[in-house]
Formats: sequence, structure tokens, C-alpha cells
Amino acid sequence: MTEKIEQFYHALYTELQSKLGVCIYKEIDVVPLEIQFYINTFINSKTFIHRIEEAVSEKELQLLVERYFEGYFLAKKNSQKIVVIIKDVFRYLNHQLFHKSKQSKADFFVLITNKKFFSYIKPIQDVLEQKGQKVAFLLWDKNDSNQNTHLPKTAFPAFWKKGYLEYHSFTSLIDRANGFLPLLKNKKGILIEGDLEAHHILGLLGKEHQFETYCLQWGFFGKTATKPGWRDMPYDKLLVWGDFFAENFKVYNPKLNIVSCGHPSLQKNVISDKGNVILFAVQKQFGEHITKQDVIDFIHFAVKTATQMPKYKIIVRSHPDFEIPESIKQVYQSIGNVIWHDYKNFSLSQSLNQAKYCVSISSTVSLESIAFGCYPVYLKINDLPLQIHQLLAQHSEYQHVFDAENFVSGIQHLEKQNLKDYLTDFEHKLYRKLGNEAINAIISEINT
Repeated sequence: MTEKIEQFYHALYTELQSKLGVCIYKEIDVVPLEIQFYINTFINSKTFIHRIEEAVSEKELQLLVERYFEGYFLAKKNSQKIVVIIKDVFRYLNHQLFHKSKQSKADFFVLITNKKFFSYIKPIQDVLEQKGQKVAFLLWDKNDSNQNTHLPKTAFPAFWKKGYLEYHSFTSLIDRANGFLPLLKNKKGILIEGDLEAHHILGLLGKEHQFETYCLQWGFFGKTATKPGWRDMPYDKLLVWGDFFAENFKVYNPKLNIVSCGHPSLQKNVISDKGNVILFAVQKQFGEHITKQDVIDFIHFAVKTATQMPKYKIIVRSHPDFEIPESIKQVYQSIGNVIWHDYKNFSLSQSLNQAKYCVSISSTVSLESIAFGCYPVYLKINDLPLQIHQLLAQHSEYQHVFDAENFVSGIQHLEKQNLKDYLTDFEHKLYRKLGNEAINAIISEINT
């Protein structure tokens, strides 16, 4: 499946680029961005996956390429030019009045596109500042944070330029990102995750304006195909958790300098012998890949496992974006070996410290659980070929992905194996370093 998707991706990319050519807007060629993120609109959809599964010959695959090639032009809508220009000029004037550009002596600027990134970067920020280096934050949108933040002014929209309206979703972002340039001159930019259009634009501007950009890994492949935003990333370095991730990101970024540094927020734990405890980590809905019904089915399956494995404790942990309905808990309250962990009352560490296995559908939490001495497990809840499942099947010595029918027998088989040495080796492959050691490795890379 992966090979077919890659063949399709590159064939469609080549045909669209040949047709669209080059369009430079404020030093950035917007055509590659346009194509890359157009493909993002469908490459992980159920419809596309079923279509590419049905394409069994080269001719059928080429017909699929032509279908989506034509679909690009059919989807293009003629914008009301005057309305778009007026809105952009109004945004420019609004930013001039209300976005206060401040002088800054910061050495590093962190682009924040999600509030959760403040906590992720904090341990790195603390060590940098202990070393006498200043850290400030660039906000893509207004935020209530008390941090040292900057919301620079948008550059004036060059609506007379070729491609301004045709590729407006990117030219407008380039105008906004240009507002960061006065701050970033001779400085260093840090991005987290790196898959958004705004991230790519800032990385491309760095190439043109001689400021370095460093991207820190956050999360991993949870879909059927890698997000196009994780392809051809334009940063100076991508700093990942370990060699497993470096190898798999390299497939999509052959020219990128990828360095295994470790996971900065995971800590090295003293692992004690674990009892018979299985943690089912509920995750949020994820487009077509994980529907609400899939999550509900996952919860029901966890309880079913408890009835099939009465000698095991089954912890079912809620997610901040998916709380377990009280009605379900009430139905199963008589099953004594089911323990409900609400994320508000139990930290993730508290749940993982108890568990011998950590089960999810596609969450990175299962992989992170290895730092707590848990064996990572994925439950195949639907027929979509999730990428993390495929990668573990290809690159791991033991089985990590189970379907509903072979889950219990699979766990029973693992119980007979000596997993200690395997988990130690696999942890090191996933996470080169943890906690403070990882932070120091990251700081060493961004200070070179």
C-alpha cells in the first residue's frame, strides 16, 4: 500500500508541477506548497484509500493520477478579487494598529501554533536561559499567554503580483510570516511538529533571509499516509526522538539533516516488575481514521478483554478531548477488574507506571509508554491501513499490532516471551535519550 501511495504521490506531483510551472511571491515559489497541501486534502481519506487499493495495474494507477490531476482544476474557484483584496488590506491595517512589534534581544524565537507547545518547549527554554540565552515566542494567532510573546505586523499584500489571487491561501500566509522577519534577522527560529503551511513558509523564508530554523519532533505517523506537511521539510535540522523516527522521516525528506536527540519531556524511570495490568489509552476522534464509534468500540473492547482475562486489571483511561460517557461506566460497574482513570484525576505517568501493556488505536502514547516499562500495543479497530501499524510490523522483532480476534491470544503469547532485553533495545531505538540528557542534546544541536 505504502509503495503504491508513494508512486501515486510523485506521479501526481510531477504532472501538476509541469502544468503549473513556477510562481514566485516575495521570494517563495508557492507552486510546490500548493501541490503538496492539495494532495493533503485527500491522500488520507477513505475514498482515496479504497480507490488506490482497487488500482492493481500501472494503467489503473495512472488513471487515478489523471482523475486527481483534473480534480485540482475543477476544485479551483474564482475568488471575488475585489472582496479578497479589501479583506487583506483591512487585515494589514488592523495589524498595523493592534499588533505591537516590540524590539527583542532574544537569541531564539519559538513559533507557537498551539498552546500545548508552550509546555513542551519549557524545559528546553529553562536550560537555555540558565546558560544566559534569551527565548521569546512568535504567535501565529492572538494568545492569552503571559510569556514573552510577539505578534508582528502583516506585510502589505502585493495583490498586483502574479499568483497573488490564484494561490491566495499561501500568499496571504507569506504576508503574515514576513512580519516576523525584522525579529528573526541573525537569530534562530524553533518550530514544533513542522507539518503546517506556516511552518514551511517560515523555513523557506529562513533560507532566503539567512536565519536558521530548527524543528522539534512532536507526534508521529497516525494516518494511512504521511502528512504531506512532513514531506520535503525546508528546515536546517529536524531533531527527532530516536533512530526509528529518523529512519522513517528520512524516507520523505532525503535532503533534510535529521538528528536523533531524544525525547525532552519523557523521563527515565526506575522500572519495577509490573503486575498483570493492561492500560487501554482512549484517544480522540481523528477524522475518518478514528471515528467516534471507533473510540466507543475501543472502550467496549477493553471491557470485553477484562471479562476474557479475569486475572488482569484493565485500566481504561480517558482523553482530554474524549471523555468516557458515564452511561458506559454505569453499564460495566459490576465488572471488578475494570478501573476507570479519568485524565483529570490521574496523570498519564500514574496510569503508565501501573501498566505492563499500553494499548491504543494509533496514539504515540503507546510508543512513549516504553519509557515506563510498558509493552506498546496497537489495536486494529477498522480496516484502514494505518502507517504506524505497518512500520511496527516491518521493523520490530515482536508483534505489536493485534485485531480483536487475536488480541487475548497475542497477549498470552507475549507473556511467555522474555521481553526485558527487547524493550530495552527498542526504547533506545525509539528514544536516543530521555529528559535532561535529551534536552542537552537538543541544545547542543541548535547552538552549533
